[in-house]
This record gives sequence, structure tokens and C-alpha cells, in this order.
Amino acid sequence: MDPRIARTQAAVVRAATDLLVEGGPSAVTVDAIVTRSGVAKSTIYRHWDSRDEILLAVIEQCVPHLQAPSADLDFEAALRRFTADVVGLLNDPEWTRVLPALLLLRTHQDDVAAIEERMEEQQDDVLEGVLQRGVAEGRIRPDVDVQQAAVTLLGPLLLAHLTGKLPVDDALGDHVIDIVLKVYAPH
Repeated sequence: MDPRIARTQAAVVRAATDLLVEGGPSAVTVDAIVTRSGVAKSTIYRHWDSRDEILLAVIEQCVPHLQAPSADLDFEAALRRFTADVVGLLNDPEWTRVLPALLLLRTHQDDVAAIEERMEEQQDDVLEGVLQRGVAEGRIRPDVDVQQAAVTLLGPLLLAHLTGKLPVDDALGDHVIDIVLKVYAPH
């Protein structure tokens, strides 16, 4: 991509992100993006057909992608790596700024809901791989439901993040890992 085009697109997405965070979805208008970014309206429409496409670009750019823990890690180390990565994402300033808007937009825009669904599927795939290590090592029941385990692990972290009642840190991560290890241990 031409560096000028990349700079222009980055300026538009940055301006739209700032507007989204500051004022919610209704604050993101093409005119507001023009004012904030300094990019001409005609240039914006050369790259995006609508404001909604710009919002999708913002969400798509900010959606985190968790990496599968190294294959040489045992189950508990892989679970700890996965949880530490989630804690890191929840403390990432960029993702923290966009997450509330994503939660709001997903109920109003199918494309945003689809992005969130892809993100959740990718995270579930990574977690499923970690849990399969636990099953193989005899640390987790073979009938573990990945969706339920994801809620058990991620639910407290997300709630703490959204409410601000607890710091989302390694101590909270260790606490939810202990819960997962107890709840899903073989009988």
C-alpha cells in the first residue's frame, strides 16, 4: 500500500476511534472525522462507503487476537499464559477504550456482532487447545464444555474490568485459574 494512503487511513481510523471513545457511536460522523483528522470528505469516501464502514474498520483494527500458548508448555503453564494474555488485553489502553463501544454496537449492527463472534471463536479455539492439554494430562475432565469453561475463566476478569471493582491483574488471574482447576478437575 502506498504510504500516503496508509497514513490517510490511519488518521481517519484514529479520529473515528477517538470520537467513538469520547462520545459513543452517535459522535462518529463523517463530518466529525473530517474535522478531527483533517482528511477531506472526498478522500474518506474514496476508501469507505459509509460511516458504518469506518466504525467497522475501527473495531476490526482494535479487536485482539490471542495467540495459542507454546506447544511445549504443560497444561497449567499454558492456562496461565492464556490467562496472562487476557489480563494483558484487558489492561491494553487501546482495547480498553474500544471495548465499551463494541459491547454497545454489537446489539445494533450485524457486522459488529459478526466481528465480535469471530473474536470469540478465535479465543474459544485457543482456550479449547489449552483445555485439551489438561484432558490429555488428566488434569481436566474429558467432558469439559469449552463455552462454560470460557465463561468460568473470563467472566470474573471481564466483570472486574467493566465494573472497576477489582484490579484486573495477575492475582485475579491466579484466582480464576484456581477456580477453573477445581471446577473442572476429574472426580
